[in-house]
Amino acid sequence: MSKFFGRIFLCAAVALSGNQTECSDSPIVASKLIPIVGWDRYSGDSARSLRGWFRWWTYLGMKEAETIDWIDGLKLKIYPGNEIFRAIFVRGIYDPNLLVVVNALLQKGSVFIDVGANMGCFSLLASKVVGKEGKIFALEPSSRDFNRLVDNVKINHLQRIIHPLRLAVSGKVGPVKLSVACEERSALNTIGEFSFSGVEKVDMEDVNSTTIDKFMQGKRLNRLDVLKLDIEGSEVEALRGAANTIERWRPAIVLGINPATLKACGSSIEKLQEILKKFKYKIYKISEVPIFALEEVSDMSKAHVKVVFCLPERVTPPTLPQPIERSMADQISDFFLI
Repeated sequence: MSKFFGRIFLCAAVALSGNQTECSDSPIVASKLIPIVGWDRYSGDSARSLRGWFRWWTYLGMKEAETIDWIDGLKLKIYPGNEIFRAIFVRGIYDPNLLVVVNALLQKGSVFIDVGANMGCFSLLASKVVGKEGKIFALEPSSRDFNRLVDNVKINHLQRIIHPLRLAVSGKVGPVKLSVACEERSALNTIGEFSFSGVEKVDMEDVNSTTIDKFMQGKRLNRLDVLKLDIEGSEVEALRGAANTIERWRPAIVLGINPATLKACGSSIEKLQEILKKFKYKIYKISEVPIFALEEVSDMSKAHVKVVFCLPERVTPPTLPQPIERSMADQISDFFLI
């Protein structure tokens, strides 16, 4: 019994010290990224174990940025008062299922354009897949989040693989106004208007916008494997500005979708689906049951998902890694001892 409570005390001590690797509340096993059932219903806004709650309270007390050990030997600089960083600090990950699919669409030597890169989670993990032979362009317009992206690339010594650029992507080339969201909701920066209630606008920044077609001009590339667009409602215009690139390279396209943000930018789910059909792409979502897989979507307006994965019509969706099954005894042990 004394060993039992001693182990709990050790976990508490590790949690309070901020050591992410030694005592993790996340379902990351052996530092490997895996899908997590029910992640969309639990995104790190609370905790599920004693150690998780210790980390939760530790994060709430954080006053300045800290660099932590992360997945696959990466390091990540996290900041207080931010919903994404909180999830990573408490559970070790944010949006793991989306990350799993993006990584499954990449391979050694791939080229990945990460539009709306924020502080760089996707680009960092993708760098471990594409390797030194690959190339990642991480585009982020907000000065606050771009500086964090650059920091995370530098502390991992990935400058030769990840190329951060402070750019917005839309359907035109030229200056645009970017609405910058508060720290807590930093992922919601937008060229349009905020569609979520309670999101405070802390700044308006003048940023340069480009189209994907313009961006690709002059690039000495022989492939483009994945194009990710998570740009809070500007996805339709961005796709229109990527028509030549899509026609030439036929990349997998990862799209954040939200009817409210699309409407705020003068667009809609229907227009998004129409342009993908014009490009001759099929649309997929992640299915959790019976197993993790990509399930074709015929009507995006009824898909009830935040992200879709779009592949050329004749391309077979990749097989996704599976969650690790754990016994009830292991789950009980995890709650107290991990």
